[in-house]
Amino acid sequence: MEKNYLIFFKICLLLLLTTSPAVAQVGIGTTTPKGALDIESTQYGVVYPSVALTATNAELPVLNPTTDPLEVGTTVYNTNTTSNGSFDVEPGIYSWNGSLWVRHYYKRQVEGFKQTAVLRSSSNGGWEVVTGFPITSPKTFFSKYTGQYKIELKLDYGGGAIIDNADVNVALFEGDFRFTFEGTPYLIRAKSYSTFNKYIGTAPGTQFSNISSQVFKTIYVNLVASTIYTFSLEFDQFADPDPALNIGFLNNGNNSGVIDGRGYVGKDIPCIIEFTYLKE
Repeated sequence: MEKNYLIFFKICLLLLLTTSPAVAQVGIGTTTPKGALDIESTQYGVVYPSVALTATNAELPVLNPTTDPLEVGTTVYNTNTTSNGSFDVEPGIYSWNGSLWVRHYYKRQVEGFKQTAVLRSSSNGGWEVVTGFPITSPKTFFSKYTGQYKIELKLDYGGGAIIDNADVNVALFEGDFRFTFEGTPYLIRAKSYSTFNKYIGTAPGTQFSNISSQVFKTIYVNLVASTIYTFSLEFDQFADPDPALNIGFLNNGNNSGVIDGRGYVGKDIPCIIEFTYLKE
């Protein structure tokens, strides 16, 4: 009897010693796991439990089988999409951090819109549409997420030709860009110097117009997921502040058909409007 007990004890000890590493390290597709769980496959992936989360701050419908609070690190694949304005979810892998479901891959949306043709801006033209950003059929932006977005305006303006004063002449052209987003206007002032120099080039001299001047503006807005927003862009070039002096803008910054003193919007660098998602 003692001999049988001894044999039984030795067998149990052997099983314990040989199974302990297997309990500490589990390998699927490998006999040499390099961690607590090591899965290797050239064909198959890991399928997470699929659930329909309702918000990033709500544990349910996921439960801890021990009835304790949900364990930190619990990971699932969410199949649901919400657009409540806060704590929204969309399909993807989420892990519980103790108070929130944290998405494994950050949300990202960047979309840019570019001017499609040069605008020759007139001083008597009032608000003129920057080509590619119309008012009657405005451009649209579709927001994928609910949260804060950044709108970056990168605008370009150059002044027109100036009067030949038979010497050296300098004039400052000015105007306002008007970016309208969902009915709200934003004004951005632009300035550009033009010069005439009698002593450069052949007679009567050389005009230096369209000296590009870039202006920038950043606007922060809160948007709602799966919503279409409209926007437009215009430019209003100011007239010569004192045309009686006869040293300023050629044809007062306008085009008579023969004399063209208009400015330039987006000639060297097109105007660009870019939307970027930032955070919830």
